[in-house]
Amino acid sequence: MFRVKQLDVEGCYLITPTVSMESTCDLIKIFNDTQFNIYGLSTEFKEEYYAIAKPGVVRGMHFQLPPEEHDKLITCIIGEIQDVVVDLRKESKTYGKYTMVELNESNKNLIYVPRGCAHGYYIKGKKDALIYYKVTKPFIRELRGGIHWDSLNIPWDFSNEVEVESEDKVWPKFEEFNSPF
Repeated sequence: MFRVKQLDVEGCYLITPTVSMESTCDLIKIFNDTQFNIYGLSTEFKEEYYAIAKPGVVRGMHFQLPPEEHDKLITCIIGEIQDVVVDLRKESKTYGKYTMVELNESNKNLIYVPRGCAHGYYIKGKKDALIYYKVTKPFIRELRGGIHWDSLNIPWDFSNEVEVESEDKVWPKFEEFNSPF
């Protein structure tokens, strides 16, 4: 059975998966549609992918524009990341707020990111991170949007030299952003 905890952003959840420890391997169940439905989480995932990033990389804050916005389920299988979600939904009680969690190979946690929120992360530690995503609508590069990773005074825990993807350097700050959500 999963443990599900509501985070500071409305509709954003930290999920602790079921881990079956055996003598030769651990089996980690990261998704079960029946259990997700209990919490009202989408189970209609259409695409899965993973990213590999080196220590010090900052990515974000990304989202997909309407009408193709999507929910995301994210975990860090190898390495460790500081994961951040910003609420961009104008009608949300938590509009303009962010939440931050640690995802890593030890805690095995996942984060559920609702549509209308921006997502980003920082690779902590000394080794590359393998980050796994499930999304409810396919990724469409032309509908990719973002806000600047350094918006809202997010307290990133930089322990390595920081490297930011060139496209992530040019997103507008949250304060300059006109949300379509």
